Amino acid sequence: MSPNDRFRINSPKISHETIDGETVIINLDNGNYYSLIGVGADVWRFIEIGATIGDIIAIIKHQYVGAHVDIENDINRFISELQEEGLVVDDKGRSSEGINGLIETGLSEKKPIFEAPVLNKYTDMQDLLLLDPIHEVDETGWPTPKLPEEE
Repeated sequence: MSPNDRFRINSPKISHETIDGETVIINLDNGNYYSLIGVGADVWRFIEIGATIGDIIAIIKHQYVGAHVDIENDINRFISELQEEGLVVDDKGRSSEGINGLIETGLSEKKPIFEAPVLNKYTDMQDLLLLDPIHEVDETGWPTPKLPEEE
């Protein structure tokens, strides 16, 4: 990956929300959902606002204590994993929005120790998440999955 590479969230296939520092992501195409905390949630937020890979690595290096090589390798690996899961896609046409101010915002005197970002993947609710509650309902109004021969 190049420091100038930029990604964007793969909307509308991907829905996400951050609550109390945890980012929950749903892939509406396959029903998988994901959880990000800590550095992973930070990286997701930076992707969302249009940061380049180089921007993200620089900000994380500034906000956390850790070996620069480890931070760079772990961020690149993590973004590759997001891309492999179809959660983010290349976005060469967008410019960074408000990246410069991020390094100075929200920093305390004591920086947390860098921990490699982890993409927690869950597949246990695929059937439920893939239901179409508008079109696939029975006569009582409850969503029902299509039978294999109907698809």
